[in-house]
Amino acid sequence: MKQTPRWLLAAFIVYFLVPVASNAQTEDTLFLVAAKESRVKAQPWIDFLQRYDLPVEHYVLSEIDLVKDHDFIAVAGGLDETGVRDFLNNILGEAEVSSLENAESGKMILKENVWKPGQKVLVFTGKDTAMAAAARSESRDTWMKLLQEWFDLEEVPGGLRAY
Repeated sequence: MKQTPRWLLAAFIVYFLVPVASNAQTEDTLFLVAAKESRVKAQPWIDFLQRYDLPVEHYVLSEIDLVKDHDFIAVAGGLDETGVRDFLNNILGEAEVSSLENAESGKMILKENVWKPGQKVLVFTGKDTAMAAAARSESRDTWMKLLQEWFDLEEVPGGLRAY
């Protein structure tokens, strides 16, 4: 029986296994898409997540094409910020976005399968930037459980420190 050349085996490993390993690494990242002011307000949250070894990459709204193929995306922005309303209409729908205009507080909304099957998109929004930031702070227990599940984060006894 003829033996398979070693170079063919090496080519097989490089072609099939290297892309799988590099893709697994990027899926351990949370991709934050935010309007400018909301991105600034989210910095303490980003720092908090990174202290627990959760990589966070951030992008502005116009860069969504760079991240919409990933599994885990967070979106932050108030309806008073440029471009947020149109951006959220594509994720939440016009009726849900319109309901935010009269809401007394911001909202955390989880959407699935927005741009691809299996995708999770966590939206922090409100009628203005302050309400969007408050939505993140006030829903901490909920998003922390979700992130622990998605990224297999270890829970520290007594819970993770508040950010």
